[in-house]
Amino acid sequence: MAIKVGVGVSVDGDPLQAAREAARGAKLNLATGKIDLAVVFSSIEYAHSTVLKTISSMLGVENIVGCSGLGIITGEGIFKRGLAVMLIDLPADIYLNTACVRSVNPTSSTYAGKELGEKLSYGFKNIRRHLSVIFSDGLIEDGSGLLHGLQEKFGRSFPIAGASASDNLAFKRTYQYFGTETLSDSACGILWGGKLNFGLGIHHGWKPLGKPRQVTKSSANTVYEIDAAPAADMYKEYFASDIPKLRKELKRISIFYPIGIYLPGEEEYLLRNLSSIEDNGALVFQGDVPKNSRIRLMIGTKESCLSATSRALEEVKQGLGDKQCDFAFVFDSVSRYILLGRQVNEELRIIKEKLGKKTPFIGLYTYGEQAPLESIGYHGVAHFHNQTIAVLGVGG
Repeated sequence: MAIKVGVGVSVDGDPLQAAREAARGAKLNLATGKIDLAVVFSSIEYAHSTVLKTISSMLGVENIVGCSGLGIITGEGIFKRGLAVMLIDLPADIYLNTACVRSVNPTSSTYAGKELGEKLSYGFKNIRRHLSVIFSDGLIEDGSGLLHGLQEKFGRSFPIAGASASDNLAFKRTYQYFGTETLSDSACGILWGGKLNFGLGIHHGWKPLGKPRQVTKSSANTVYEIDAAPAADMYKEYFASDIPKLRKELKRISIFYPIGIYLPGEEEYLLRNLSSIEDNGALVFQGDVPKNSRIRLMIGTKESCLSATSRALEEVKQGLGDKQCDFAFVFDSVSRYILLGRQVNEELRIIKEKLGKKTPFIGLYTYGEQAPLESIGYHGVAHFHNQTIAVLGVGG
């Protein structure tokens, strides 16, 4: 049996009125009385517990997960200020569980991921697990650690997809939604099992720039030396600039000139955004950069980004095979949003065309994405990404 889904969207300036409007629209489009899960994505203007309480009381649903983003992506349009609600009614042979962990910090992110995995696994003793979807604080310094913790519990090859919440580019506070709580420094997620089908596609479109290099000294997400020289020399040489000037251009450099990590057997590089430049020449990135990694500077164009969108959606179709896509999530990097500019509407057109006009979906712009990279003959290992578009299509 198909999964039944209803989506409602509102851009009303009053957060409570927006909650009512989006909830009503989602319930009307669901056209069924049973709600197993509500997924909520919004810009930060709607990140209030009263919004979640309003949705919960109107729909009689307690199982709510989601997070904030720079903007929301829906079939009705892309909105820098808005609220989207997706309601899901599952057939009897598909199962899910939701869970949350709080107070995640760089020193405990791996432990928090393991704890989240344990909580999500509760009640799945005799049920086959298929997929986990997670939403985490996008300002957690070690985004990779949370994923590593989940993999300790689920297994390294278990499929995981997710989004790191974002704000309005202030980089001050992002929000995660669980039940009727609005949280920060936290992560929540969904574990799916039973007779579930899914397809997952992820690409970025950034291309290598300049010569290959090697990380000769690093720890977690901090790189101290590249080619046995201070790591910052890579950017100093390319931009013919010193550290103070590079810091002034940090946001632009992070978006347009990330580093790409080469992974054997992978078609695309794994991207890392630059978070800060230390006085000693160390570079701090959003995700881990292992010692001895082979890296390149990267650069993106509008054309290459849109091509990556099409490729990601084709992979969703390939993953589902002849199975129907009942709904989809779109996790799109804020860096791609900035690079594409007005062309984000062209990206939305591609998403709608490739998914099919009748397929309901919601998405958001993120500070990081979690998903496997497509590799030769193997699709399991999930990574923490920057600057990608990840699309998850799900069917019964």
